[in-house]
Amino acid sequence: MHIELIATDGKIQKRILWVDVTSNGVYSGHCYEKRDKHISYHFDGNVYINWLGEKPEKTLVLPSLKDLKGCHQLFATGFTSDLSRMHDTPLYHLKKLDAIVNIDTRVYKRGIGCMLFMIKPNGHDLLGRMVNFHKLSLTEIHTFLRCDPWISLVLYGDVYKEPQI
Repeated sequence: MHIELIATDGKIQKRILWVDVTSNGVYSGHCYEKRDKHISYHFDGNVYINWLGEKPEKTLVLPSLKDLKGCHQLFATGFTSDLSRMHDTPLYHLKKLDAIVNIDTRVYKRGIGCMLFMIKPNGHDLLGRMVNFHKLSLTEIHTFLRCDPWISLVLYGDVYKEPQI
């Protein structure tokens, strides 16, 4: 399953983040035109990251994906709500994807934070606890139930009008 976070400012749409869930693991990264910055949680539990270098480096070993219990945060990142400042981020041209999270950056006063969680399938109770835990800063949660593990993108930041939870 291929998921992308797309942002618009009313004039342009930019590809911000991508997530792939395959039989080999969960992979996610920033959509940059000339750089590959991603993190991967492999089926066997090995986690690789290349945020800082060109070659992915094994950073830690966690339980295998089949043994994933509860909820696990894979990463947290952020980006500006001013898309004109994101020069190395490609435009989105209505490419067919398995799923799209489309946000309007004009709602956010400043930057936008994003966390990626992996949740054991049928972890409905964990989703509820996550919402309650993050509700002070939470603006949106997008959860994808068609994959194993479930993928949840949690967006947060100061908004012009407080969301109703």
